[in-house]
Amino acid sequence: ESGNYLADIIFFSNNQYDKPTFEENLEKSICYLQEEWRNADDLQKNGIHPAYSVMLFGLPGTGKTHLATYLASQQELPLVVAKLDGLLSSFLGTTARNIANLFNFVNRYKCILLLDEFDAIAKLRDDPNELGELKRVVNTLLQCLDERGKIGYTIAITNHESLLDPAIWRRFDLRIEVPKPSFIVRKQILTNLTNSSIALSDLQLNFLATMTDLSKLIGFLNRKRIITKNNFDFIDAIKEFINLNANLTNSEIVKNLNLDEEHLVKFLKYDSLFQLTQIEIAELLNTKQPNISRLLKK
Repeated sequence: ESGNYLADIIFFSNNQYDKPTFEENLEKSICYLQEEWRNADDLQKNGIHPAYSVMLFGLPGTGKTHLATYLASQQELPLVVAKLDGLLSSFLGTTARNIANLFNFVNRYKCILLLDEFDAIAKLRDDPNELGELKRVVNTLLQCLDERGKIGYTIAITNHESLLDPAIWRRFDLRIEVPKPSFIVRKQILTNLTNSSIALSDLQLNFLATMTDLSKLIGFLNRKRIITKNNFDFIDAIKEFINLNANLTNSEIVKNLNLDEEHLVKFLKYDSLFQLTQIEIAELLNTKQPNISRLLKK
């Protein structure tokens, strides 16, 4: 009734999505999933249903949507991305009907259905803050997932797995947690992101690996370097990024970067996260080591 689309469709060619960088355990899980999907026909010939449905859950910003898109690109199947603004409706019964229409569409084709922000439509049916309409929506979703589970691929993504109805969990053959990347993995992600763009030293990469939202950060630094040309200042650019991106998770780093130079130097020298030498601090702040020594003696 709103005129919004129920889904966007993405077609892939020539493996246009690079493989994300994973933690070791997540890497094993993804390899198994891909192996099962590659052998889906053999499994079906032997009367066994492959794991057609997978739930990806974890904290925001861990790369779940990127991972889902990569999985679809490796299968070389179209990716149908459900649009929540098209599915959800304030009209009685319309949300359930939209969900049924979406599944009727994807079930006609060999494709992968991606249900992002899944908790918005799969909440607990006994939530006291919700009306009876939610039960109808979840029941419709359960029926659609049961039917879909026999014929096609489905990936659901949520940042709030505790909100999901228990019956929804049971509809997914595989449930994979996507953890927050470790420091080593974050540094590798940064190296991959900066290979063909901004040139950063190993010390600068180590510093950035403590930050949040790496892809947005690198994108900002790339734009800043182009705009400022030879006047690019690494730390000033980081400070500007912080000021333009409120509510970053690294609160301790954000607080200290916005203090004066003396406090910043002491933070980089003595905080357990960094414990840099005077020479390293001087390189990071684009100054001389004696200046760092003077500030530390204050």
